[in-house]
Amino acid sequence: GSDAASPGGSAGATPTGGAGTSGAGVGGNTAAGAAGQAPVAGASGMTQTQGGAGSGGASAGAPGNGGAAGGNTAGAPGAGAGGNPNVLPPFGPPPEDKPATYELGVRNNCTFPIWIHGAGNGGTLLPDNQMLAKGDHIWYDAPKVWGAARVTAFGDGPQKGELDKVEMTFDASLNYNVTYVDWLELPVQVIGVGTGADCKTAGCYVPEAKVLSGCPDGLLSGKRCNAPRTFCSNNTNKALPFCKKLDSEIARCAQTKDGCAAAAGIGTPDVYACSPPGGFFGQSAKWCAALNRGMIDDPDSLDNTKYYTHEPYNTYSKWVHQVCPGNYAFPYDDYPPKAEASGFHSCTGPKYLEVTFCPAG
Repeated sequence: GSDAASPGGSAGATPTGGAGTSGAGVGGNTAAGAAGQAPVAGASGMTQTQGGAGSGGASAGAPGNGGAAGGNTAGAPGAGAGGNPNVLPPFGPPPEDKPATYELGVRNNCTFPIWIHGAGNGGTLLPDNQMLAKGDHIWYDAPKVWGAARVTAFGDGPQKGELDKVEMTFDASLNYNVTYVDWLELPVQVIGVGTGADCKTAGCYVPEAKVLSGCPDGLLSGKRCNAPRTFCSNNTNKALPFCKKLDSEIARCAQTKDGCAAAAGIGTPDVYACSPPGGFFGQSAKWCAALNRGMIDDPDSLDNTKYYTHEPYNTYSKWVHQVCPGNYAFPYDDYPPKAEASGFHSCTGPKYLEVTFCPAG
């Protein structure tokens, strides 16, 4: 689930049929690489074909164009990702299924180049800082155990001008999500492919040029809609009404709701951020989620149609769920888990993961 001390939840996914060379390795903190996985010399894993979309097999085990068995297994979407005609089909499977690693593919469908940096506890994806032009994709060899990892797109060069990211943790399963708890700038799609449960797609399917339409409450900054936790962390904004919007509801929660008394005296920014880690809202997913959604009178509701219907609430989170439904908009957006509001997935029997930036262009 989401770590309230840092943005978002986890991540992992990928679909079928795309040609290309393999060989991108995983570098750890030493030249030998993470978990003994040394990078393959001279291999970039980069495909040079534009468009990059392969012909995914319709059934499990059908070979894709990459030459590896795969197909649209375990719920991976076919062309149009769930029927959306604006979305590219999957580009996997990877050219080679390597038993010592999980394969992770990244594609750029944005109208501009991006630079990819993938890192977590256990190693950095190699080649690091790979530039992808529109239509390019690359396959990486990721560690079998990879914690607190992110795959991030940058727009101004290697690790310059962060655009957006996907979060993931790899172990016996691929755990992944798309997170907009800091800001929303790029639509992203993540697909997990495996033989077991919850190998589902998380994504945002609005064209990049339109995704910021409706960004609420003065949160728009350049080509980014800042989340309230980011906006209200700026000292110049803390005195604004937006950063005090939930104060009265926090007080009502503290005075009238069992288990919420410790919220007394805490301000709106801590609710937007579900932090600090040792504070009440950093430890209480239930009440932090309820206050963000305007749901303190029914905090455990699984009916997400009731969320954001009773003022006051986090208007950014409401907007994110309208524009990019089912993705993290604040750190505890995965509470309660069965509400499936966060787009967190844990793909068992994992095969590979596929990430596309700007899936609808």
